[in-house]
Amino acid sequence: MTRPDVSNRTLGVMLIVSWLALLLFQPLTEAWDDRPSQRPWIDVSLQLDGDHVLYTRMIKRVLRGDWTARVQISTGEGWRTVCDDSGAWTYRPETSGTLSMTFDRFTGGCPQPSGAHRVCVDYVMEDLRGRRRIFGPFCSEGTGGS
Repeated sequence: MTRPDVSNRTLGVMLIVSWLALLLFQPLTEAWDDRPSQRPWIDVSLQLDGDHVLYTRMIKRVLRGDWTARVQISTGEGWRTVCDDSGAWTYRPETSGTLSMTFDRFTGGCPQPSGAHRVCVDYVMEDLRGRRRIFGPFCSEGTGGS
Protein backbone atom coordinates (compact mmCIF):
# COMPACT_ATOMS: atom_id res chain seq x y z
CA MET A 1 0.00 0.00 0.00
CA THR A 2 1.41 3.41 -0.93
CA ARG A 3 1.17 6.45 1.28
CA PRO A 4 0.18 9.75 -0.24
CA ASP A 5 3.15 12.07 -0.09
CA VAL A 6 2.91 15.85 -0.03
CA SER A 7 5.89 17.34 -1.76
CA ASN A 8 7.75 20.32 -0.37
CA ARG A 9 6.54 22.37 -3.32
CA THR A 10 2.86 21.56 -2.61
CA LEU A 11 3.34 22.31 1.08
CA GLY A 12 5.02 25.62 0.22
CA VAL A 13 2.18 26.62 -2.09
CA MET A 14 -0.40 25.72 0.57
CA LEU A 15 1.45 27.82 3.17
CA ILE A 16 1.67 30.82 0.83
CA VAL A 17 -2.04 30.59 -0.08
CA SER A 18 -2.97 30.31 3.61
CA TRP A 19 -0.77 33.28 4.50
CA LEU A 20 -2.30 35.39 1.70
CA ALA A 21 -5.82 34.43 2.79
CA LEU A 22 -5.07 35.58 6.35
CA LEU A 23 -3.42 38.76 5.10
CA LEU A 24 -6.30 39.66 2.78
CA PHE A 25 -9.21 38.68 5.05
CA GLN A 26 -9.63 42.05 6.79
CA PRO A 27 -9.26 44.23 3.64
CA LEU A 28 -11.76 42.00 1.81
CA THR A 29 -14.31 42.21 4.64
CA GLU A 30 -13.90 46.00 4.73
CA ALA A 31 -14.42 46.20 0.97
CA TRP A 32 -17.54 44.04 1.34
CA ASP A 33 -18.80 46.32 4.12
CA ASP A 34 -18.26 49.41 1.93
CA ARG A 35 -20.01 48.00 -1.11
CA PRO A 36 -22.59 50.29 -2.74
CA SER A 37 -25.59 48.44 -1.26
CA GLN A 38 -24.51 49.36 2.25
CA ARG A 39 -25.69 47.49 5.31
CA PRO A 40 -26.97 49.96 7.87
CA TRP A 41 -24.66 50.67 10.79
CA ILE A 42 -27.68 51.76 12.82
CA ASP A 43 -31.37 50.96 12.45
CA VAL A 44 -34.03 52.81 14.43
CA SER A 45 -37.77 52.56 14.99
CA LEU A 46 -39.84 55.14 16.84
CA GLN A 47 -43.26 54.77 18.40
CA LEU A 48 -45.32 57.42 20.18
CA ASP A 49 -46.89 56.16 23.40
CA GLY A 50 -48.81 59.02 25.02
CA ASP A 51 -46.24 61.52 26.28
CA HIS A 52 -43.36 59.04 25.72
CA VAL A 53 -41.33 58.00 22.70
CA LEU A 54 -40.31 54.34 22.46
CA TYR A 55 -36.90 54.57 20.81
CA THR A 56 -35.62 51.20 19.54
CA ARG A 57 -32.17 51.05 17.99
CA MET A 58 -29.98 48.30 16.61
CA ILE A 59 -26.37 49.43 16.54
CA LYS A 60 -23.94 47.32 14.49
CA ARG A 61 -20.60 48.96 15.42
CA VAL A 62 -19.14 51.75 17.53
CA LEU A 63 -20.21 55.05 15.99
CA ARG A 64 -19.82 58.72 16.77
CA GLY A 65 -22.34 60.97 15.18
CA ASP A 66 -24.73 63.85 15.08
CA TRP A 67 -28.46 63.28 15.46
CA THR A 68 -31.35 65.56 14.57
CA ALA A 69 -34.79 64.99 16.09
CA ARG A 70 -37.82 66.69 14.54
CA VAL A 71 -41.44 67.13 15.57
CA GLN A 72 -43.75 67.25 12.57
CA ILE A 73 -47.44 68.05 12.34
CA SER A 74 -49.82 66.82 9.67
CA THR A 75 -50.92 69.43 7.15
CA GLY A 76 -53.40 67.09 5.47
CA GLU A 77 -51.14 66.98 2.41
CA GLY A 78 -47.94 65.96 4.17
CA TRP A 79 -45.83 66.77 7.19
CA ARG A 80 -44.37 70.08 8.36
CA THR A 81 -41.53 70.39 10.88
CA VAL A 82 -42.52 72.65 13.79
CA CYS A 83 -39.61 72.03 16.16
CA ASP A 84 -36.23 70.33 16.03
CA ASP A 85 -33.11 69.76 18.09
CA SER A 86 -29.75 68.17 17.45
CA GLY A 87 -26.69 66.95 19.26
CA ALA A 88 -23.77 64.55 19.19
CA TRP A 89 -23.49 61.11 20.75
CA THR A 90 -21.39 57.94 20.75
CA TYR A 91 -23.33 54.76 19.97
CA ARG A 92 -22.15 51.27 20.91
CA PRO A 93 -23.60 47.84 19.99
CA GLU A 94 -24.12 46.98 23.66
CA THR A 95 -26.55 49.92 23.96
CA SER A 96 -28.93 48.47 21.35
CA GLY A 97 -32.49 47.97 22.53
CA THR A 98 -35.57 50.00 23.41
CA LEU A 99 -35.53 53.14 25.51
CA SER A 100 -38.66 54.88 26.78
CA MET A 101 -38.02 58.62 26.81
CA THR A 102 -40.37 61.48 27.56
CA PHE A 103 -41.42 63.42 24.47
CA ASP A 104 -39.70 66.50 25.89
CA ARG A 105 -36.40 64.67 26.43
CA PHE A 106 -36.37 62.89 23.06
CA THR A 107 -37.06 66.11 21.14
CA GLY A 108 -34.77 68.34 23.18
CA GLY A 109 -37.56 70.37 24.76
CA CYS A 110 -40.09 70.58 21.94
CA PRO A 111 -43.70 70.77 23.14
CA GLN A 112 -45.93 67.86 22.11
CA PRO A 113 -48.59 69.03 19.62
CA SER A 114 -52.23 68.27 20.41
CA GLY A 115 -53.14 67.45 16.80
CA ALA A 116 -51.82 64.79 14.43
CA HIS A 117 -48.05 64.62 14.75
CA ARG A 118 -45.00 62.39 14.55
CA VAL A 119 -41.33 62.43 15.52
CA CYS A 120 -38.40 61.74 13.22
CA VAL A 121 -34.67 61.35 13.74
CA ASP A 122 -31.75 61.13 11.36
CA TYR A 123 -28.04 60.67 11.83
CA VAL A 124 -24.71 61.61 10.28
CA MET A 125 -22.40 58.87 11.58
CA GLU A 126 -18.68 58.17 11.52
CA ASP A 127 -17.15 54.81 12.43
CA LEU A 128 -13.78 54.19 14.07
CA ARG A 129 -12.07 54.14 10.67
CA GLY A 130 -13.35 57.64 9.84
CA ARG A 131 -15.91 56.49 7.27
CA ARG A 132 -18.97 58.75 7.26
CA ARG A 133 -22.57 57.85 6.35
CA ILE A 134 -26.05 59.33 6.66
CA PHE A 135 -28.93 57.25 8.09
CA GLY A 136 -32.61 58.14 8.24
CA PRO A 137 -34.93 59.79 8.54
CA PHE A 138 -36.59 57.29 10.85
CA CYS A 139 -40.14 58.42 11.71
CA SER A 140 -42.89 57.23 14.01
CA GLU A 141 -46.40 56.65 12.73
CA GLY A 142 -48.57 59.74 12.93
CA THR A 143 -50.80 60.08 15.98
CA GLY A 144 -53.95 62.04 16.76
CA GLY A 145 -52.35 63.78 19.71
CA SER A 146 -52.36 63.48 23.45
